Amino acid sequence: MKWSIVILTLLQTVLFALSGETVFAKKCAVCHSHDYIPQSKLVVNYQHNNKDMNLTAPTVTELSFRIKDQVGDRTLDPEGQKFEIEDWLTQFLKNPEAFKTILPKNVRAVYGKMPPVDVSEEEIEALAEYLYEYAEEMMVTHGVKRYTYEEALAIAGKERKIILIEGYLPYCRGCIWMDRNVMVEPEVKAALNRDFVLVKKNLLIEKLPLGMKRLGTPSFYFIAPDGKRIVDMVEGKGNKEEFLSLLASIKERVYR
Repeated sequence: MKWSIVILTLLQTVLFALSGETVFAKKCAVCHSHDYIPQSKLVVNYQHNNKDMNLTAPTVTELSFRIKDQVGDRTLDPEGQKFEIEDWLTQFLKNPEAFKTILPKNVRAVYGKMPPVDVSEEEIEALAEYLYEYAEEMMVTHGVKRYTYEEALAIAGKERKIILIEGYLPYCRGCIWMDRNVMVEPEVKAALNRDFVLVKKNLLIEKLPLGMKRLGTPSFYFIAPDGKRIVDMVEGKGNKEEFLSLLASIKERVYR
């Protein structure tokens, strides 16, 4: 009988746990849009003093990226950083004007003062989880599809596509920058979908194939369609034009 009560309590806890999305919709969405806007367009909008879009506040994607990048210790495991984000949200939402902001001056300048937000401890915990995960989900939704290495080998062999392994670390700012500013751009997505098949590897815990040595991050490892020849290994971030140039040079070397 006692075990039945315990199980019922646990089920109720799971079923009725607060949803971060629900909390955000109730407390934040009146100002912060869920619409996905590429970072390149946001940059231009801020340069034009918000006259292009007339946003009332940063988008959820922008908030998520900035919070994950600037709040707490990015080198911690996800749960550790989420705890620090909870602490930050608790203090910030009580007094947004007096506590540490995550927005640069040019972004803050286009928005009015943010009012305090009344949230409970449980709501803070749900918000921290939601905001931590949101940006990554958006990059998956709007970026190029990634595969396992085994899947990539099969696709590359069948469709004669170049395998591109993206080496990253969870706390690598350059990796986040590439995801946010380059890998979601339409021209980049088109070039990648046409001639490449992508694999993403966390170089902290995953090994590279073909005996390749790990470079710094972000890094890009190109393998010929037969899966046996290393075409090139490149380290560092670049803008859209630089990355497209790199892809074109790799394509020329493989297919010439």
